[in-house]
Amino acid sequence: MSAIALYTFGLLDPAVEPTRLADFVRRGGDIMASADGADGYLGRAHRADGGAETHAEGEDHGPWGAYALPDLGDFAGHDRQVHIATLSLWRDLSSARTFVYDGLHRDALRHRRDWFLQGSWPGHVLWPVADGAVPRWSDGVTRYEAMAREGESADRFTFGSRRYAA
Repeated sequence: MSAIALYTFGLLDPAVEPTRLADFVRRGGDIMASADGADGYLGRAHRADGGAETHAEGEDHGPWGAYALPDLGDFAGHDRQVHIATLSLWRDLSSARTFVYDGLHRDALRHRRDWFLQGSWPGHVLWPVADGAVPRWSDGVTRYEAMAREGESADRFTFGSRRYAA
């Protein structure tokens, strides 16, 4: 049996009004706090020194590796530094799906077009991780970029995949 890693990435819309962005920031803190108690949640990447995360490339996240960002031509000149990315580990696909599509996170998903640019790139990628292993940022970025270029496979898929649904 393997665990499931979830990497998410989104480019913030530079035209978002500050009040809408404040709503996103408020929700984000609440959502991350709710993940800590979610069934099947095994952990998420965070700075190794416990300091405030700047989400700068190379930032040390201990066993989760150095913070990394995808680089896709499809970003069409948008600044990939103005982003939100997460990397988390779940007991199974069902646990991750339940967290994402229920509760506080589900409500936030309904507003994602208020905060993020829409493009041809994926919003997330999932992949199996051996029990006891910790996914690394570089794993997420590699799979995310491959998903954008080549689509799904056994080692990268989305919640919408019919082949890998739990």
